[in-house]
Amino acid sequence: MYTTSSSTQTNADSCHLNGAFRQFADDENLKVVAAKADISSPQMLRNKLCLDQPHKLSVFELVAITRASGNRSIIDGVLLDLDCAASVSLAEFGSAGQQELTDRALDITANAAQLGSLALDVKTTNRVTERMRHETVKRATYVMAELAIFVHDVEQKFQAIPVLTVASDALQAMPMPGLM
Repeated sequence: MYTTSSSTQTNADSCHLNGAFRQFADDENLKVVAAKADISSPQMLRNKLCLDQPHKLSVFELVAITRASGNRSIIDGVLLDLDCAASVSLAEFGSAGQQELTDRALDITANAAQLGSLALDVKTTNRVTERMRHETVKRATYVMAELAIFVHDVEQKFQAIPVLTVASDALQAMPMPGLM
């Protein structure tokens, strides 16, 4: 009754990957990405981004198109299908110090509020459109990455001058004689 041929079977367990393929195709200029990733033609790349096609995206091609575009949505789709958290680029950790902690925290809060707004829309309309799903996944992935960078940045600041930080914490926690 069910086919096991990988070229004709659409995998219901790959719903995140399928959505990530569609999101990648919508967000990127496939002609430019195919040329940069050394894929023979944009049409071949389009076919590889469709689970129903016999052409399948190889791991090497996935790495090439991710590097060419800077778009990690397919990588995140694979990770979500494997019940893992979304990816965070190591380059983003390197640039973490360029943004103040308070600015990063405000950005995280604003995007989390947008997620709340999307959740209220779902509750109100009692349905999830494909656009809402993509927007929610995109924002949630962004917030998770920013939170990881935020934690990394806080840890880096603590490790830079741990003696002063610990001393400051100790002084704040200790009762001061004569002030009580």
